[in-house]
Amino acid sequence: FFDVFFFYIVIYIFYFFFFFFFFFKQKTAYEMLRSLVGSEMCIRDRYNFKKMRPVPKGKEFIDIVLSRTQRKTPTVVHKGYSIKRIRAFYMRKVKYTQQTFNDKISAILEDFPRLDDIHPFYADLANVLYDRDHYKLALGQLNVARGLIDKVAKDYVRMLKYADTQYRSKSLKVAALGRMATVMKKQASSLEYLEQVR
Repeated sequence: FFDVFFFYIVIYIFYFFFFFFFFFKQKTAYEMLRSLVGSEMCIRDRYNFKKMRPVPKGKEFIDIVLSRTQRKTPTVVHKGYSIKRIRAFYMRKVKYTQQTFNDKISAILEDFPRLDDIHPFYADLANVLYDRDHYKLALGQLNVARGLIDKVAKDYVRMLKYADTQYRSKSLKVAALGRMATVMKKQASSLEYLEQVR
């Protein structure tokens, strides 16, 4: 009798621990899954890959910026303008061009996520398909180009403040826009690579 009673006690204890362990593991797995799904949603919301904007090629990028400057800023220096007003006319063009370059480069850098911030699956996939180092290098070069363009504009705006003729002011404006365009021309390969990644 005691042997049978002991046997049933052991069976009950076994079932008790089995169901307790099973319930505990299921709950833990559920919580982990819910946490992972939440993380995936945050990543998806922060980086919507389908909404990444096209990356223009080097020459196209420059043409977009310069044509926008031409449309959005005054185009004629009227006779009778004082030298102060002439300086302001050309400084405005240099500043507007610099700001447009800055905005467009910043938009590209914001669209492309840092690989360390996205899900490891996507980071590994990007590394296999496009090479992590090349990806980081392309974004880094664009960031440097943005800084160089800002510096060029700042230097030429400072020189324009001391221009004494309309010809001198116009020459400085042309030189400033030319140097900014040259900086972007050197980024042609990076822009083309990022468009392939997109």
